[in-house]
Amino acid sequence: MLGVDSTKIIDNTSGRFLKDAIRDMLRDSIEAKFAVGYFFLSGFDLVEEDFPKNASKKPFLKLVMGNETTLPTKEEIIEGYNLRELFKQRMIEELQSRELTDRQIDRLKKLRDYIAKGLIDIKLYDKARLHAKLYLFLKDLGDRHGSPGVAIVGSSNFTAEGLARNKELNVILTERDDVLYLNKWFDELWNESVDFNEDLIKVIEISGAIPGAKYPKLGKFIDPETLFKYLVYKWTEGRILNLSEKDILMEFQLVGVINAIRILNYYNGVILADSVGLGKSFMAAAIIQDFITGNFPHWIPKGKVPAVMLILPPSLISQWEDLLVGRADDRTLAKLKRGEKVRVNSEFFFKKNFKRIIKDDLKREDDLKDDYNHKIYEIYDESGEKLLGKIAFLSLGLFQNYKADLSKGNVDERLKKMADEYDLFVIDEAHKYRNKSTNRWKAARFLRRKSNNVSNKFMLLTATPLNNTIDDIYNLIRIFTDDTFKPFKNKNIAIDELIREYKKLKRRYEENKDDNAKNELKKVAIEIKRNVLDEIMVLRTRKYILEQFKDLEMNGKKLVFKDPKPYSLDYSPFYTDRFNALIKLISKNMDKINFEHTKLYGVRYIVFEEDEEEGKYRIIEVSDLFRLLLGKRLESDIFAFETTLRKIYEKERIFYSRFKKDVDKIMSEEELKELIREALEKAKIKKDLEEVSEEFNAEAEDEETRFDKVIKLLNEYAEEYNPLGSSIEKIRIGLRVALDKLEQDLKLMDDIFEALDGLKVEENGDFKVLGVVPRDEDEIVKSRIFCYKNDPKLEALKNLIAIPKYKSERLSHIPTLNGKKILIFTQYKDTAYYIYHNLREWIEREVDLHPWLKDDKGRLKIALVTGDTDTTTKINYIKRFAPEANGGEKEVERYGEIDILISTDALSEGVNLQDADAVVNFDLPWNPMIIVQRVGRVNRIGNEKDVYVLNFIPSEEIEVLVGILNKLKQKIEDITLVVGKESRILSPEEKISVETFGERIKRISELSMTDLEELGISEEFKQWFKGGIPQEQIDEYRLLNIIQYELGLTKEDFEEVVNLEDGPYYTYVKSGSNRIYSIYEFYRGGYRIDKKIISMGEDGLKEESPLVLLELVKGGAMNPVKLDVAAEKLKKIEEKAEEEVEKLRREFKPKQKGFLYNLLNALILKREEVRDSEEYRKKYNNIVNKLQLLDYHQYSREIKSLLVKNNLIQVERNNNVKINDVKGVVDALYKYFRMKRLDDIESLKVEKKPLGWFYAYNG
Repeated sequence: MLGVDSTKIIDNTSGRFLKDAIRDMLRDSIEAKFAVGYFFLSGFDLVEEDFPKNASKKPFLKLVMGNETTLPTKEEIIEGYNLRELFKQRMIEELQSRELTDRQIDRLKKLRDYIAKGLIDIKLYDKARLHAKLYLFLKDLGDRHGSPGVAIVGSSNFTAEGLARNKELNVILTERDDVLYLNKWFDELWNESVDFNEDLIKVIEISGAIPGAKYPKLGKFIDPETLFKYLVYKWTEGRILNLSEKDILMEFQLVGVINAIRILNYYNGVILADSVGLGKSFMAAAIIQDFITGNFPHWIPKGKVPAVMLILPPSLISQWEDLLVGRADDRTLAKLKRGEKVRVNSEFFFKKNFKRIIKDDLKREDDLKDDYNHKIYEIYDESGEKLLGKIAFLSLGLFQNYKADLSKGNVDERLKKMADEYDLFVIDEAHKYRNKSTNRWKAARFLRRKSNNVSNKFMLLTATPLNNTIDDIYNLIRIFTDDTFKPFKNKNIAIDELIREYKKLKRRYEENKDDNAKNELKKVAIEIKRNVLDEIMVLRTRKYILEQFKDLEMNGKKLVFKDPKPYSLDYSPFYTDRFNALIKLISKNMDKINFEHTKLYGVRYIVFEEDEEEGKYRIIEVSDLFRLLLGKRLESDIFAFETTLRKIYEKERIFYSRFKKDVDKIMSEEELKELIREALEKAKIKKDLEEVSEEFNAEAEDEETRFDKVIKLLNEYAEEYNPLGSSIEKIRIGLRVALDKLEQDLKLMDDIFEALDGLKVEENGDFKVLGVVPRDEDEIVKSRIFCYKNDPKLEALKNLIAIPKYKSERLSHIPTLNGKKILIFTQYKDTAYYIYHNLREWIEREVDLHPWLKDDKGRLKIALVTGDTDTTTKINYIKRFAPEANGGEKEVERYGEIDILISTDALSEGVNLQDADAVVNFDLPWNPMIIVQRVGRVNRIGNEKDVYVLNFIPSEEIEVLVGILNKLKQKIEDITLVVGKESRILSPEEKISVETFGERIKRISELSMTDLEELGISEEFKQWFKGGIPQEQIDEYRLLNIIQYELGLTKEDFEEVVNLEDGPYYTYVKSGSNRIYSIYEFYRGGYRIDKKIISMGEDGLKEESPLVLLELVKGGAMNPVKLDVAAEKLKKIEEKAEEEVEKLRREFKPKQKGFLYNLLNALILKREEVRDSEEYRKKYNNIVNKLQLLDYHQYSREIKSLLVKNNLIQVERNNNVKINDVKGVVDALYKYFRMKRLDDIESLKVEKKPLGWFYAYNG
């Protein structure tokens, strides 16, 4: 016991603790009076035993608190600050800022009870700062001789720290006069103070410190500006300055960037799928710049320098280089080759940074041979000293050869290094990765994780994601998601089940036209649109952009999307009698030609996949496909038709000659086989099959039984003549029948060639030859390029190019192309070479008709690009044709400008050719999106010139094609298998017949680019394509726009909130709304799945736009008043937020089925058997979480086999699972999941996280 006579000093050293002195003195007192600068509720530590047993005076303890606070000055000086509210606020914050012990909670309950019983009375002194600390213990004020009590005066507040922990200095006073003076001093202070008992009880209740409290956590008070910055930073996940390139990107692009980053943060991948010409590459480049300059540090492992790899078609590499790291003149290029740093010379991105080309160990010798296809740049800051990151450009041609066969353990070391070295992969023309069986898809998917299991990010760019089927999108999504589809499953989106169900219902509806199936299909389609497409794609059409962003501006100038004007050019008025006769002959003979040699291949059919998942296939005869292939070539041009027919003719001739020579010598089946082998070898049949398979996206029938099939065919032929002959006799007879058919084919083709020869221009007694189409060395026919007399298609084109006064009246409705920069597209290489050589010959010969096509050095301004053109040449031509768009001034000066560029679809994707004035579709693809792609090379954002699109429409040639399709339709019902699922010309959904084929071609030729884009969306996607950008995303963009450009906030302004501890925080602002606005995040499995602003006012609850934050911060700071009212409103908001949590929990409740469902239940029943081991408990929780997310179809069979084979489980007749060894199951599954590289799955519990709130009132 510390006696009053032992010492008068209390300094919280050993034996001199103030808390002990207070307890001792309280027990001997009749009354106690405390005056303190501040009172921490969590430090209250008095119990009933500390008070006198028979304390008759009430209140026994009077306590006055002062205004000694530690609040920041700017909060203290808010005008009219209410100290009562300040104390309530401070006390609530103090209680909520720490985890209270059971003892502290018990003492708080007692304090509440003491106040309720009148044992303790508390007041607040709010007149001035109370800095005094007085502890007065009274015994008998009426004692005239002795001391009436004891007083302790000093530095200690009535807090845990002041009573025992801090180094304090207090003195004990016992002199009568001192005690009486202090008692009088306290009474005066007491009378000047205000009651605080009810406030204190309310504080304890509101704080939630006592279990069972009904109020949410209020949080910590901060000023409005800081709270605004904190909430914006959290709301945007740190993306506060994504508008740094506002001078480059347009509003709709910036909205797209914000949305793309949101998707990347959650799903690790995004599909940028805006229409052609809407600036996908600029959006991607803006994200790359923000990443390299450090705006997304959470995308990479701590301490790593950001690295981006772009995987591109070779022709796009220079375009992306120019966009990101700028162009390089000869001098700069020389420096770069020497490894020097040079400043980025770009009009768009990294404008002030430095760059350096490096070599790295990803390259092998075979890569180094062509540095163009693999370039790596280091990017430095504006001083050139600090390395910011790395950008690599890799050609698709190299990448697709990097093996990634996980099933065989065959993964190229370069892929492993790429996955670890790079953090963000950008894949342009991503529709080339739609097929999961290709090595390029497998290689891309391997890159989704580093060796330490950290996820990489992906941006996939494509303008045709919805061109074909839902499987295309599904396969693109799988590139950046694991096999569990974890981010989707965390939102309870069973993407695999949805797509499977959609396909099943679609089949059911197509087969039975079942109305129920149709209704169910619509429901599933809406769910896929909302839960899949909207989640991972940024997808806007021109039509949508024009409707939603009516006042687009760039550099202060209103920007209008000019839809190129289409012209349908029917060239039939240029037909001559001879040409008409040729078309009729082709139509008649094509119906009779059997293409007999294809039946002697032994590979008689091509296999078309109807439904991969169901394993449904259809076989179609090669001969039928040859007929269709020739029809398509005829539609393109007469030369392409002749070239293809001559190749077929030569092969038939080889078969005919070989069999004619030896038909009577065959003595056995082996000799027949050898004869067929020789014919196949000489005729290069394998190349035929490859060409047909590529044309129709199908596969040749299995070759293993080819000879048996040929023998069967020959026997069928022989049966009609001599059914009783020997097997060898039948083979010979059959061969003679085949020879007759081959001879008939050759004659029918000879008739066509004779008519074709009659159209050819002659020179020196032979046909005039302008050149040769390059072929592989093993081609059996040399494709000489002829000059036809009055080829109507070519004549129409020449008429448009020539000086207008020479233009035919038959083309009066078509604008002249004279003096224009013209881009001519065709589907076929043969046609491209034919146009190129014939136009060259014409330009040289008829100079007066087109003087603009020769420059002053006599160089022709015409060029050709096909799949054969090497990358360097292709880039050279692109820059010379479109020097403004591609920085080609140097190439133009050196080699001359190009005004006519002829191309196959090798140039229809990705490249920017917007210098052009016109696009000529010399033949029309059956897929409108290819036309959109072609025209999109020219019609891009910012291009204000009028662009013409001329579509050549065949007339008589179409009738030939219709006849072929009619014959084909007699054999197969679903003709779209052959014409292409992507075709919008023959569409089973629209019930378009073959007879209306010509009308469809004409319709496509007349449609604007906007309409073609709509037409090009496949039927199953059209219903999903309505809608557009959610309002929340537009509001978020506007919020960031105002922050940066109206409020003028910079990245540095947000630094103070970056490292703030998690909220909630709150503030008070001036507003007439009299509402509380509370901001919440909702999480599941570590992923933020939702965010909301909920407000509460007189009119009840409602959700708010993030733009409301701007209004709130503009109001200015107000006093923190009416905390009890605020708490009541927050309680209502909290209830609403909890409703959202319950809704999300129901929505996201994990679902499993079949064997995995039964296994999961069996494991749950066995959970007690793993609780004795921390190791097994962790493993158990891990695999139980995974089993809830795994795709049943993909993993059920493997897991079942694994566990049954090792006798770890038994599967009973009713399909229930009996576990033989629960720890063995846990070990086996844990090892299996690691082998499959399935990532760890966090808790699936849905949780809410309050960030903060504003109380807006008007004083």
